Amino acid sequence: MTTRKVALTDKAVISLNPTPCPKCGNFREFVAHSDYCAEDCCNVWVECGECGFDPTQEDTGYRLEDVWGGCGDNNIIAAISCWDDALRESAK
Repeated sequence: MTTRKVALTDKAVISLNPTPCPKCGNFREFVAHSDYCAEDCCNVWVECGECGFDPTQEDTGYRLEDVWGGCGDNNIIAAISCWDDALRESAK
């Protein structure tokens, strides 16, 4: 598994507009993870960088699936979008 700590700048927060963590309110610091989920596929996801909350833990269907995986900038941006989707769905 690969991990990377991410601290969003003001510009990134404005651009991405991430949903705050429902546990602690954080919307700037995340820890990105990338791990194999199948022979030719990886899951990429973020969890809260302050309290460790992961909205995709129970339903990994909200994690980004990527052939190469990795915690590069583009995958992190997409994983934050998946974070938002998972939190929006759980709020319903």
